[in-house]
Amino acid sequence: MAATERRFRVMASDTHVIVTGAPAGAIDRARQLLEHLEQRWSRFLPDSDIAHVNVAGGRAVVVDPTTITLMATMVEAWRVTESRFDPTVLPVLVVDGYRCSIEDPTHVTVLPATPLRLGGVGSIAIDGDLMTVTAPPGVVVDPGGIGKGLAADLAVADLLAAGADGALVDIGGDLACAGMPPTDDGWAVVVEQPDRPTADLCALTVSAGGVATSSTRSRRWTRNGFAHHHVIDPAAGAQSTTDLDAVTVVAGCGWLAEAHATAAILTGSRQVIDYLNTHGVSGIAVTRAGAVITTEDLQVVVPFDEACRS
Repeated sequence: MAATERRFRVMASDTHVIVTGAPAGAIDRARQLLEHLEQRWSRFLPDSDIAHVNVAGGRAVVVDPTTITLMATMVEAWRVTESRFDPTVLPVLVVDGYRCSIEDPTHVTVLPATPLRLGGVGSIAIDGDLMTVTAPPGVVVDPGGIGKGLAADLAVADLLAAGADGALVDIGGDLACAGMPPTDDGWAVVVEQPDRPTADLCALTVSAGGVATSSTRSRRWTRNGFAHHHVIDPAAGAQSTTDLDAVTVVAGCGWLAEAHATAAILTGSRQVIDYLNTHGVSGIAVTRAGAVITTEDLQVVVPFDEACRS
């Protein structure tokens, strides 16, 4: 089936939209939605819903309907990962030096001057009737990767509702797909090497659902002579010391894939496959030493070929 596609930047990420049976203006529609979600969800924009919730000091904040969906999704992700995914780790990221947007350093995370704490996700109050969100005092949130996964889910659903036969939306490696793919085989997804983004680790074929990668090799920076990455262990309240460079998860939707990838990388190489199997998702993990380990259903596709590992 003929496909229409376009690449652009949104959410500080390279974004790829593919639509089959595309109605007029379909990709423009998807881009407008994603840009709207970034304006509402970015912690770096002072007028975003997330910024308003973070500085509200325990007061209720009226938000966009999509932010109600985002907050409910983050709470659900915290629940299904047994709190390994925790959107309240933002204070650790800021202290470690990830305060400014990598896209525009003039966009800076604003946090309240009062003491901050990790945890409290289960106490976030979400009122879908009044369209309000209330975070407990001292609790601030960062959608991070789950925001991209959910944004991909919403964009795909919107495209299908607008009449597209099929759609794939990939935001920096967090993607969702559904409907009629361009080929009979399904939607083709290439997984990159964690230490070499221009090299391929493997290729997957997905009929529908989400794919997401959590990596200690991306979103890296140096502060006070020390290298930092954005994978935070909420149990330790500090940067993760996992021996995994990356975990890619295939799940029923984009946000769920992102939540489990974030949680799975924290478990380390000895427990990662048990974690993925227990939660009923497929995955590929790459250790710091370069070893590739997978759930049983993906062993036939890893490695992609020897050239991917050279």
